[in-house]
Amino acid sequence: MSDHICITGVGVVSSIGIGKEEFLSSLKIGKSGIEEIKSFDTQFSRSKKAGLVRDFHPKDFMSASKIRRLDRASQFAIAASKLALADGQFSVTRENSPRVGVVLGSGFCGLSSSEEFHRGQVFKGFLDLNPMLFPNTVPNAASSHVSIELGIQGVNCTLVQSFCSAEAAIAFACDQIRRGRADLVLTGGVDELSEFLFRGFSDLRLLAMDEGHGERSCPYDRMRNGLVLGEGSGVLVIEAEAHARSRGAKIYGSILGDSLLGGSLRESGAEGVERSIKRAMKGREGLSIDYISGAGNSSQILDAMEAQGIKRALPSQCPPIPVSSVKSMLGEAIALGGMRMVADVLSMEYGFIPPTIHYQFPDPACDLRYVIHQKMDQEIQNILHMGISPQESYATILLGREWNQ
Repeated sequence: MSDHICITGVGVVSSIGIGKEEFLSSLKIGKSGIEEIKSFDTQFSRSKKAGLVRDFHPKDFMSASKIRRLDRASQFAIAASKLALADGQFSVTRENSPRVGVVLGSGFCGLSSSEEFHRGQVFKGFLDLNPMLFPNTVPNAASSHVSIELGIQGVNCTLVQSFCSAEAAIAFACDQIRRGRADLVLTGGVDELSEFLFRGFSDLRLLAMDEGHGERSCPYDRMRNGLVLGEGSGVLVIEAEAHARSRGAKIYGSILGDSLLGGSLRESGAEGVERSIKRAMKGREGLSIDYISGAGNSSQILDAMEAQGIKRALPSQCPPIPVSSVKSMLGEAIALGGMRMVADVLSMEYGFIPPTIHYQFPDPACDLRYVIHQKMDQEIQNILHMGISPQESYATILLGREWNQ
């Protein structure tokens, strides 16, 4: 039996759909989850839009008494985890729970709870703090709450690696299975968007603005001028192939390779992307890539750097590999890679490449074969999932259906 790490379930809570079916439908039609923010005041900012999760009802996934104790990010993570387990037809029991794990990536996790708790500390003092908020102020709150809610007693970890946080979590989760520390792991990412976080990105002048073409997330477009933030959670069920086969699980595909590297973006950005791709494909250099799931996030520097790095790493691929970025629909978040990985799995399963929407003006610096405006129907065997962080991190995950060959 091979040592493949198989993907056997997916769950998602996003701005374009909650659950696999709605998310899949939105990907196929290129639906945008980005709209004007109404949940908090944006008068302080020239940016007004985000990919916020709408129509999410936590009571569909947990009891009312638990909802009051949980931050929004933990609610997302629990919902996505339950959806993933249901999709993977796996139940956590007292017997198997020590061999089941949770490994999530998250940037700030329950930042709204942290803000409220520390605001109370400043204005009211230590004698009038809300004790229910305190457990949600730590970055690992979501993964811990998932374990508690589902009765999982195995590996539990949260990784923070800027915009590569979900990719780092997935790589770590695969390593736990390879080392025999778990049979099955829930892994991916979760983020919630708050006024506090939005203000931080806005004050750093990282957000997109309307300069005559609309405020939009438009990866690879010549007129792109910044990020549009998003939120949500994407979770995969991954397990050793032997374990998946033993329980008769449906296998979507497998994780064939991964890498997480560092290096200065300004000094060697394209070279860092190249190194990351080659590391993830080590031992499979001759593998034909059918689709590159791009990390393009509407940043002038990062989008161009990704294109240069891909050309350096894969100079002989002919015809050119199709590339698209679902961040055009979802926006950007620290651990958006979890939702992107769910999109990759569905693309491979249903034979299509989701479009990069909002693309209008070609950019000579981004001269790859981009899928724009509408999906491309195509059989997909292998996907390169790209991750790039402005904090000097490069991630690549290689997905494929090699297990079925």
